[in-house]
Amino acid sequence: MLTEIGHGLDARNLETTATLQSDGSFDLHTPNKSAAKVMPPSTPWAGVPRVAVVFARLVAKDVDCGMKPFIVRLNDANQMCSGITSRPLPRRNGSKALDHAITSFNHVQLSPDSLLGPPTPSANMRTDFFDKIRRVTVGTLSISMWNIPALYQGAFIAGTYSLRRHVAGSIPGQRVPVISFATQYRPILNAIAQASVFDAFADDAIRMFQDNTLSPAVRHGVAACFKATVSSATQTSLNELADRCGWQGLFAYNRILELALSLRGNGIAEGDYTVLCIRLASEVLLGRYELPPARLKDSLLARHEAGVWQEARI
Repeated sequence: MLTEIGHGLDARNLETTATLQSDGSFDLHTPNKSAAKVMPPSTPWAGVPRVAVVFARLVAKDVDCGMKPFIVRLNDANQMCSGITSRPLPRRNGSKALDHAITSFNHVQLSPDSLLGPPTPSANMRTDFFDKIRRVTVGTLSISMWNIPALYQGAFIAGTYSLRRHVAGSIPGQRVPVISFATQYRPILNAIAQASVFDAFADDAIRMFQDNTLSPAVRHGVAACFKATVSSATQTSLNELADRCGWQGLFAYNRILELALSLRGNGIAEGDYTVLCIRLASEVLLGRYELPPARLKDSLLARHEAGVWQEARI
């Protein structure tokens, strides 16, 4: 649990506190409404016990030790644990039922071993924070790959509809499938082509992400590039495929818009891709790191990329 109502993209400024006690335990507390954790499911609705890794600002002897992760038991499958309140959020459009919630803590006592790491301030709190949430980058890459099967599925649905749906032809009594029109088959073929390219892109991104010779910042940049590319393109394609299904594309049983809405949520989870792009471009322009070079440096795409960076540095 990282994001708070008042702190999403600026999670480094979160307000939930964990105060070190004299006996080595911690007092976990939500000081105000904006400090409540938001989105992760925490209610007993699923009928299973839930445990969370909760990020809080560690305070030891009135010293701010920065953001630290704590293991916290939320409920026992029947009721919330003492001092923890979970308020279910309204159902998300386009997603399957999941009890997203707002979770707050009222002086919850945690054992000394609940802290994952030492109870001391780090030399560089910014670097330490990003190190603590480095697994988010794995989600940035892996969750974005859901766009690939979604494109294939959307193309299949629109293609099936287009083969089944007939309109009057130029000859009296003739009925022709709408798939025969370029305006109908082009979006379908485009989605299939995109999915094929993104499939290969995913393999290459995984290879670079697993390359330990690259710095964590570079691997994060690779994940951000992949997410921004496939997320934006997939939304455009799925919306066009839904349009090609006419009025049937508006309904949940058609699934295309439902897929698009679910993937919009994924585009925000594990790092909003717009902000990821801003961070990536800023850090590259500041010279903090460089992305892996293009393999085919003379290709049009590689030359375009080089031109974009050159123009940005002017």
